[in-house]
Amino acid sequence: MEFCPTCGNMLRYERRGGSRFFCMTCPYIACIKRQVEIKKKQLLVKKPLDPVVSKEDIPKGDETEAVCPRCNHDRAYFKSMQIRSADEPESRFYRCLKCELTWREE
Repeated sequence: MEFCPTCGNMLRYERRGGSRFFCMTCPYIACIKRQVEIKKKQLLVKKPLDPVVSKEDIPKGDETEAVCPRCNHDRAYFKSMQIRSADEPESRFYRCLKCELTWREE
């Protein structure tokens, strides 16, 4: 991938008579006189996801009637949190009293 030294946008490749890179935003053009070589391949590693709410975040004591999606138990701890922007509704997190599965409802 090559970038425009003038405006920083990604250059497009075009084969018209000869090969060249050109910028779609500004008039920059770079003629290619030799074969383009790939300099470096970067392997991306998938990072493990951290849970939004851990078991310690939902206090024991605030109980409600909520059916667990795993074991169908009808009681769970709950906690309401604002995890998105202020104009969005808050999310309610539950933890089953029986199997300790944590899930959320918005």
